[in-house]
Amino acid sequence: MAKVKSEIELAIVDVYAMLKNREVHPSGSFDKAGRFYAEHGELISVRSPSRAYPYSQMQACRTLKYVKAIVEHFGCTSKEEILKLI
Repeated sequence: MAKVKSEIELAIVDVYAMLKNREVHPSGSFDKAGRFYAEHGELISVRSPSRAYPYSQMQACRTLKYVKAIVEHFGCTSKEEILKLI
């Protein structure tokens, strides 16, 4: 028998696919040197952006692990809520 996924699990996978395919972008800001700083950087464990790796946090924000962390931290119950916070 196949495992039935809940609505929120399907929403997490959908949002992850959207991030992966560059349909949506993680929220954050760039500094003058072009380094990206995630808005919810406390939810990821990754090196700080540098001139050599300016998108380290952006790459971390495009992972399934990050989407799950957003859902758990903010208690999202729908795809729309996740998209507002990503």
